[in-house]
Amino acid sequence: MNQDLAIATALPSDVPALQAIAAECGLQVDFPAELSRSYARLWVARSNAVLCGFLLAWRAADELHLTDLGVTASARRGGVARALCAALEREGRQTGARVILLEVRESNAPALGLYGSLSFRELDRRPRYYADTGEDAVVMQLELG
Repeated sequence: MNQDLAIATALPSDVPALQAIAAECGLQVDFPAELSRSYARLWVARSNAVLCGFLLAWRAADELHLTDLGVTASARRGGVARALCAALEREGRQTGARVILLEVRESNAPALGLYGSLSFRELDRRPRYYADTGEDAVVMQLELG
């Protein structure tokens, strides 16, 4: 992993860079709204002080829902997503979360591989979950407790 990688809570000043990463990754996230939600956890990854990735999760009771994860193309396969997921897992364990849940496109082999390597297990499938393609979602979970 990049020695100069830092994970931190996102700031309002990060929004333009976050929007650029989301657009590059094909994600639609309302970052200003997420920053104002008490249940949202929005972290950024910086490599040599340049924002290169983000993770958004929502806390609901004793569950964390990983809703969006994006990494710039130039930083992919460099440990950024893994570091962001590790931060989420630490947060979950420190705050008594029981499980981390997520949905991922069944065709997203890199993401499925990443989550599998982090001990997430397939829980279910949601047929035709993604409206843009009609693709199924794979529901995955990581037990924390």
